[in-house]
Amino acid sequence: MSKKIALLLASVLCALACIFALTGCGDNPSESTGGGGTSTDTINTGDNGGGDSEKDTIGLEYEEIKENGIVVAYSVTSIGTLTDTDIVIPSVYNGKPVTSIGKDAFNGCSGLTSITIPDSVTSIGYDAFYNCSSLKYNEYDNAYYLGNDSNHYVVLVTAKDTSITSCTINKNTKVIYDEAFYNCSSLTNMIIPDNITSIGNYAFLDCSGLTSVYISDISSWCNISFSTGTSNPLYYAKNLYLNGTLVTDLVIPDSVTSIGNYAFCKCSSLTSVTVGNNVTSIGTDAFEYCSSLEYNEYDNAYYLGNDSNPYVVLVKAKDKSITSCTTNENTKVIYSNAFYNCSNLTSVTIPDSVTSISERAFNGCSNLTSITIPDSVTSIGSYAFWGCSSLTSITISDSV
Repeated sequence: MSKKIALLLASVLCALACIFALTGCGDNPSESTGGGGTSTDTINTGDNGGGDSEKDTIGLEYEEIKENGIVVAYSVTSIGTLTDTDIVIPSVYNGKPVTSIGKDAFNGCSGLTSITIPDSVTSIGYDAFYNCSSLKYNEYDNAYYLGNDSNHYVVLVTAKDTSITSCTINKNTKVIYDEAFYNCSSLTNMIIPDNITSIGNYAFLDCSGLTSVYISDISSWCNISFSTGTSNPLYYAKNLYLNGTLVTDLVIPDSVTSIGNYAFCKCSSLTSVTVGNNVTSIGTDAFEYCSSLEYNEYDNAYYLGNDSNPYVVLVKAKDKSITSCTTNENTKVIYSNAFYNCSNLTSVTIPDSVTSISERAFNGCSNLTSITIPDSVTSIGSYAFWGCSSLTSITISDSV
């Protein structure tokens, strides 16, 4: 009798295993995009940060976000094999915050009707919700949003219509999604709330009617992650207003340590910029096309700084024809494209005060033969030495 029971139990367990295997297979399985650094959520065992764990969607795929080799957060990278129509992204996964939704994460999920996004999310990758044709949105003023029960407006997804003439962004919004205001050529001004942390690709592309951008805090503005030049409404508006006053003499406070990509790109109202002593990095094209901006001068380069240190940032070479340049001993940042295509440059001195060398800083310096990167430098931007065909020696410290 006991033998029959054992056989019966074995048969039941085998059948259950087959059922679980079948239900785990979706019609359109996707591969994890994170390589070795990816964690796939098949069983949600992590603390979800005070949210309702019964509502969190199990089965989403995640990628680790690391700083100095330590996992500090997670990004949702894919819907995985799920066929759910209502997705709830947890605020915490494996004890770490979920801070981003990756590129193409839900691309083509035409059956999705709702996605709950926690307030912990501060960035969303390109085309994350592309072709999610059944998604339902929350509405505020002239735009559609995604969010959660306590904050319906975490992500501004799109304008109601390209013919809108104004749009008040909800004060609780954190992310403006890709192409959100694309071709809204009748918009004339834009108020960007302090809570905004990132603005997606081409968010304001072809908003040719923009004439002004209004903000209330410079520090918050400097920390916004602009994906492209046209992610920034200043690209067309060219005039920045701080608390209602046109900014001509910009002061970056000491509380700011980095200035994001494209932060003041095409801001033609600027005539001077005071950069605080605590700034250690400046993003790509942060001050590009600021046609009225005046600089400080030292040796063969132009700088931005402050009264006590006029040389915080080496912005650009005086001329493409220079053959040498001694960087000021108090400089902290060599700006993007600073020596771009200075093909006659054969030598450059970088002092140990410099902490970052930005993107394409020495790109195209074809006669530069050697360069020493001091121990103080902790970051080097992409393509910083691209096209330096004569370089035979480059010394880089372990700190980079």
